[in-house]
Amino acid sequence: MKKILIKNGTVFDGRSVKKADILIEGHKISKVGKIPQIKGAQVIDASNKVVMPGFICAHHHLYSTFARGMAIPGTPAKTFVEILEKLWWPLDRVLDEEDLYLSAIYALGECIKAGTTTIIDHHESQDFQIGSLDVLMSASEKAGIRACLTLGASDRYGKGDEGVKENERFLKKLASESHPLIRAMAGLHAAFTVNDDTLLKTVRISRKYNCGIHIHVAEAKSDEDHSLRKYKKRIVERLAKAGALDRKTILVHCVHINDREINLIKKKDAIVVHNPESNMNNAVGWADVLKMLKKGVLVGLGTDGMSSDMPKQMRAAYLIARDSKRDPRVAFCEAPQMLLQNNPEIAKRIFGLKLGIIKKGATGDLVLLDYLPPTPLNSGNFLGHFIFGLVNATVDTTISNGKILMKNRKILVFDEKKISEKCIERAKKFWKKFEKQAT
Repeated sequence: MKKILIKNGTVFDGRSVKKADILIEGHKISKVGKIPQIKGAQVIDASNKVVMPGFICAHHHLYSTFARGMAIPGTPAKTFVEILEKLWWPLDRVLDEEDLYLSAIYALGECIKAGTTTIIDHHESQDFQIGSLDVLMSASEKAGIRACLTLGASDRYGKGDEGVKENERFLKKLASESHPLIRAMAGLHAAFTVNDDTLLKTVRISRKYNCGIHIHVAEAKSDEDHSLRKYKKRIVERLAKAGALDRKTILVHCVHINDREINLIKKKDAIVVHNPESNMNNAVGWADVLKMLKKGVLVGLGTDGMSSDMPKQMRAAYLIARDSKRDPRVAFCEAPQMLLQNNPEIAKRIFGLKLGIIKKGATGDLVLLDYLPPTPLNSGNFLGHFIFGLVNATVDTTISNGKILMKNRKILVFDEKKISEKCIERAKKFWKKFEKQAT
């Protein structure tokens, strides 16, 4: 059994800070404390480093990589729906198998460099649906990143049934084989692009496989307006009536839900995932996650594909909450809570694993950050160091499921430079396809 011994670290174990060594045997942590040299163990010196549990992203979009630096034809989008119509929908219509693999593997490399060892991904590729989740699984296996995968079934091009079939095919595949890294969910794009037939079919497969549903909810006000106009119900009410809400269902964004919807989410024990950078970028507003947390809703953090850096997402959540509330007293505890406590709870529901904590029996997911603090660092002031110091610290080493993915800032599981070169060449072809589709 492979052994990794991490020595001399300043360890944040998920709750407190202490000086400790950590032994990983196989896929799990077997000991935390003062540990002597162990024969056959690979030793990593964590002096001058803070050791933390691997970060978890509760909502990602691996397919979005080729949008970076891409020109968008026509006038700039002035509404959220126009952003979808001018950028994301043409992009996901021209993705093919090779595009998707390169987009995913590059983004997973950024996960490794940011210390993100677990992601819950939400995929879109309307003209390449059947088999698309296998491509994402292949990239995740290569990178060594734990991933829950789903396709956002959508009726905007009349392909909702095909999307449902891809999710069920992939769920059935995983049900027949035990996989150490990959899980799946039933997926829907968003309420306003999904008809009742696709919604109900997705509910049925989520119950069949006990996997929950991953869906964008009320990202823009137009989503709620559409639901009220067409279905005479607000989005969360429509989902609840269809039986879509349970403790594994992930409702992404929830920027424009009301108090009644928040209470319904709490009653059904569903999950909300906050994506502050994306919401600011799309100018859709701020989700009042402080109110949701106060009401007992499990609220986690995602990136919505904007990046793979979870500490920076945490600080964005901290800053926008203070700015939106015009109150410098809020979010100091709540923003880190979403990342350090709630995301592990979400991952536990989805993966059934002990993540986000460093203790005996927990999964061997660790990140080592270069950090020489300017003031004492202890359990009582860790959040201050996390928000204002560690958020900018460089990740030196990333370990996932007991495997070293990056050491001394060098990715070990693939050649990062070659992946970048392949992506650049592929992007040139992809951008031409996109331009043709978008005009």
